[in-house]
Amino acid sequence: METITIKVAEKTAREWEKASPELRSHLEKQLDNQIDDLIYRSKVAKFEKSLDEISAEAKANGLTEEILREILNEDD
Repeated sequence: METITIKVAEKTAREWEKASPELRSHLEKQLDNQIDDLIYRSKVAKFEKSLDEISAEAKANGLTEEILREILNEDD
């Protein structure tokens, strides 16, 4: 594991200092999982936004589902 620094509320920092090593370890694992999940969701949302923008641009340029199907079904 790596060490990072994050800002938290004063109360949270005080409670962290009082927490047992076992509780800290448990919380670190939970926080690691939550951060990983949030970063993944952010990447997915960014990707979906990009797909929406590409779709809108294609439609604005006259690409329809029918034309796309024809292009995809063309023999090389």
